[in-house]
Amino acid sequence: MSVAITDLSKDLIPDAVTTEICIVGSGCGGATAARLLAEAGHEVVVLEEGRDLVGVERNQRDRDMYDQLYMDRGGRATSDLSVSVLQGRVLGGGGVINACDVVPTPEPVMAHWADKYGLEDFAPSHFGSFQEDALDDLSASRIPESLVNSANNKLRIGAEALGYRGDVMMHNRVGCQGLGTCLIGCPVHAKRNPRMVALPKAIAAGAQVFTRARAVEIRHSGKELKELCVRTLDPLGYHEQGELTVRAKVVIVAANAIASAQLFLRSGIGNEHVGRNLMLQPQLPVIGFFEEEIDAFELVPQSYAVTEFEQEDNEDLGLWGYRIEGIMGTPGIVSTLLPLSGADGMQDMAQYNRMAASLLLAPDQPSGQVEVGQDGRLIIQYAQRPDHQERLREAVYNTARIYLEAGATRVVVPTARPLVIRSTGEAKEARDITFAPASAPLISAHQQGTVRMAPSERDGGADLDGKVYGTRGIYVFDSSVFPTSASSHTMTPIIATSRMLTTKLLTRLP
Repeated sequence: MSVAITDLSKDLIPDAVTTEICIVGSGCGGATAARLLAEAGHEVVVLEEGRDLVGVERNQRDRDMYDQLYMDRGGRATSDLSVSVLQGRVLGGGGVINACDVVPTPEPVMAHWADKYGLEDFAPSHFGSFQEDALDDLSASRIPESLVNSANNKLRIGAEALGYRGDVMMHNRVGCQGLGTCLIGCPVHAKRNPRMVALPKAIAAGAQVFTRARAVEIRHSGKELKELCVRTLDPLGYHEQGELTVRAKVVIVAANAIASAQLFLRSGIGNEHVGRNLMLQPQLPVIGFFEEEIDAFELVPQSYAVTEFEQEDNEDLGLWGYRIEGIMGTPGIVSTLLPLSGADGMQDMAQYNRMAASLLLAPDQPSGQVEVGQDGRLIIQYAQRPDHQERLREAVYNTARIYLEAGATRVVVPTARPLVIRSTGEAKEARDITFAPASAPLISAHQQGTVRMAPSERDGGADLDGKVYGTRGIYVFDSSVFPTSASSHTMTPIIATSRMLTTKLLTRLP
């Protein structure tokens, strides 16, 4: 398999590459398109800025893995530093570093997109089959009880005691060893993600993959043969060190809603909608501390969700409300999310094996914009809306009640002035959280929008085939096209959308 993967930081850089189809990004959207196109007999080249990190190279060490698996080494954020924006930068994309959550687009959301936004291909009767194929790609299954760890079980115990609806989640693991380091790459390759499924099949069908290949500009967007200016990176991905030109008749950009818009803007491609309508779906962590050992870092770190407060059929917004999901990270990221430093921070980290944490996931309306500065630097603008803040306050209140019901001695909300809750009465103080800029450790892992799909260029940046308006043969096949939040987790919706759009593209290719 590695014969078809060229690491441009180490291998000889060709003067130029000419291909029928060039795909930018190797994650859920790009890898799926590469597989289907290559299996149909088309010539495919995939460009990935990250490198291929497999097996023992995934050493389960925070410093090394955040450095090599995440965009900007995990430090990407909005311009006001209010939201940490997590994106994969590795062969296989975000599926390598996610928590393996399989949450398809609900049928009411599909219907909402078809009826309100004119996206007829997302009608449940049509899109449902592509979601089923995506679930098959992922080997999706319900997480077995033997892998639900004690921290997630605390969430379940408290929720059931309060009469709240919840579910053990679905995932895409096969052969999970319960190492709990999902967010920094699975060293035993239990995740049935694009790196382990779609890319091997694409390569077996003849696709060529270039890693450490940063696409910086698309030229001649209105001509039959496009040119991509590609900068090659050093082995650690710190510096640009060379250049490669890739020529292709068809260009598919699937680099995430942030990076895809950045590439189009840098290239001067698309209409005024490109970069706009950004949704970050910011999540807020809440931590319960218990007297007994919890060991939340063992088994599956995210395996139970409280769905009582989630709406799948909001008339105006589609997916709305919020959900509460158990989670646990490795010590490095957990320490950055705790609200204390110095001796106090060390004291809290000494309770690492007694923590049970949750993420509060609240869908957002389009609230941000991707911009590119004069120097080409990425700028992510985002203004959290009052309705999002209010739902997070309610979610904090209910999460605190759940953990207290399950026996927590205290619940901590890691705001700039920490909110410590020891009783149901104190949980009401959640209404006083201000969410002032950079005052709460909000996390975005499900970026969407920026090249909204629409029947007319008056309303969006891409047409119903995913073709960017104003271009010839340039497409976007990732979460950029979503008009509202597709799901609380985007892996399955992206794969399904890429399958649908690639199937349509195949009918038009010679």
